[in-house]
Amino acid sequence: MTNILIIGLGGFLGANLRYFSGLLMSKYYHEMFGTLLVNMIGSFLIALFYGYLNDKNVMSEELRLLIPIGLLGSFTTFSTFSYTTLILFQDGNIIRGMLNIVLSITFCLMFAYLGFITSKIF
Repeated sequence: MTNILIIGLGGFLGANLRYFSGLLMSKYYHEMFGTLLVNMIGSFLIALFYGYLNDKNVMSEELRLLIPIGLLGSFTTFSTFSYTTLILFQDGNIIRGMLNIVLSITFCLMFAYLGFITSKIF
């Protein structure tokens, strides 16, 4: 039961961070850029976190549940990426939809790689 509460707390924090970052980004950019940014940051942090943990094994089980599963799991959003891409296609923005797919896959994988590499420095 404690693990569920820890993940839930992380999920609460991550989901609210996602919501507020979306509000901020939507004031200045299309929703796809906010989703892309959140997923890039989350990809970097999850890879950084797991890369560090695999080498050092210094985190408690509670932090392993709280941060990557709860907080970062709810902060990143594949479902919003999918829905935004679908809406772009439906609205006839084929180029923007394809750009969303290419940028999301490319940059999220690149940021995950950078996070993993960065974790090896520490």
